[in-house]
Amino acid sequence: MILDALHSLTTRKDIDADVCIIGAGPAGLVVARRLLPTRARVVVLESGGLVEETASRELDAGRVVGGPYADLRTVRCRRVGGTVNLWNTEVDGKPAAKYVPLDPIDFEAREGYAHSGWPFGYDEIEPWYREAQALCGLGPFEYGATAWSRPGREPLALDERLVESKVYQFGTAAPFLEASIALLRDDDRVTLLQHATVVELEGHGGGRNADGVSVSGAAVAVGPHAQRLRIHAGVFVLAAGAIENARLLLASVGREGRSLGNEHDLVGRYFMEHPRDYGLTLLPSGRSSPSLRSFFEEAAFYDRHRSEDGTIVMGRLAVPPHALREGSELQASATLIPAVPSPSVWRRTRARLRISRTPSRQPPADYPRGGPGWSRREASSLAPAGMRLLLNLEQAPRPDNRVVLGRERDAYGRRLPELHWRWTEAEQRALEETRRRFAKALESAGYGRVQVSEGTAPDPNAHHHAGTTRMHADPRCGVVDASCRVHGVENLFIAGASVFPTAGFANPMLTMVALAARLGARLARSYTERDSGRDASPPGP
Repeated sequence: MILDALHSLTTRKDIDADVCIIGAGPAGLVVARRLLPTRARVVVLESGGLVEETASRELDAGRVVGGPYADLRTVRCRRVGGTVNLWNTEVDGKPAAKYVPLDPIDFEAREGYAHSGWPFGYDEIEPWYREAQALCGLGPFEYGATAWSRPGREPLALDERLVESKVYQFGTAAPFLEASIALLRDDDRVTLLQHATVVELEGHGGGRNADGVSVSGAAVAVGPHAQRLRIHAGVFVLAAGAIENARLLLASVGREGRSLGNEHDLVGRYFMEHPRDYGLTLLPSGRSSPSLRSFFEEAAFYDRHRSEDGTIVMGRLAVPPHALREGSELQASATLIPAVPSPSVWRRTRARLRISRTPSRQPPADYPRGGPGWSRREASSLAPAGMRLLLNLEQAPRPDNRVVLGRERDAYGRRLPELHWRWTEAEQRALEETRRRFAKALESAGYGRVQVSEGTAPDPNAHHHAGTTRMHADPRCGVVDASCRVHGVENLFIAGASVFPTAGFANPMLTMVALAARLGARLARSYTERDSGRDASPPGP
């Protein structure tokens, strides 16, 4: 059922549950859905409501230190459904996103790549990727180019030692804004509580281990007068996004006065984004309309299109795994879009977005004017300057890119987050090498000349926050273990991209949903065992 704390809890001061999930974005909703078959009493706390509200939006304020980055109110969303509500792609008139899993190499510890490697390999998460495909309403779990190649839509003939062709899949927001909410609304054992802002997790000693702690409750502020409510639960799942997950842990006191889960000063560190680069433009041979039109037809695989089974896919160019193992490059993926606006126009547009005093809720679109569908239009009318290669980039995890508590406070008296973020010279060098790779692949295949804007920094605002509560088997190197449980806190788990040790180039949605399904299944199993009279301790790795 769905309740509104502003109207439904005027007399109640406490709520008891088996599982308390903080955040009703995709990760929190998936964990809740996985618990539906059990008898567990679940409460999902959402700081916002079902629609956008100014008051909720202001709670997402914060300060940015370092490189240029968007107003934090524009890149987060306190609302049922979370940042799904900010998606800027459309499919069949509905908000949508492009999906892709991490590659097997993204889970490996790579020589020369500091802090790389997950505590498990691709084989562990692959079954959960398949479940995530269904939860996200996508097609078959297939992201290679061969399975989607058809006459008239085939990959370009490129040197696979330089680049590989793969695909994205597209899915709408309906599984999260419609299906998941409907399921929770119809189940009396699950309460989705709107306008319930968690201000602190209450930690105390007495965990199963001698040096452990547990979370006994969540302190919730409700409404403009900050009426307080307390949630009691056996298990807590923090699923509020990478910035808010870190902020809430830092604001909560654990053992010996330290922030909860922060014994080794790792909470908030290793923040990662997926910068986007517009520094490559392909000028098909001759730059005449016929050559452009010919290239548009030959490259139709890389335009968004509907496959025979109804799945919406789009081809992309990828860096081969051997190049990532052998060189100094980071992950990257290139998509082809008509080069309509000039770089100066887009630089001015991005500058306006960063300094706006009344920030827009819409992030910059991956597809500026003339977007998907270009392969079915007249080339001369769409791309007089050729084709732009949009690079989606990996950012390496660095401890000094981090979230800390700032001095300013929100309406509930909580210290606002402060994001320290920079794009480094080493990352710029890796970007230049990646640009040369894609340019060489296209030029050596005879598709034309590639203009390279050397020295230009990428746009950091993909709004894909990750890494602030990173996963590692060793508590000295990570905040959560392989089961996403906070080290040293027996009943606190974290869901979402904040647990990613590395983030690849990819939109984190599919991996985030896969990990949430994995966590939800383990929690569900523990409550099924409890109901059958067996030991129901929180699941381990």
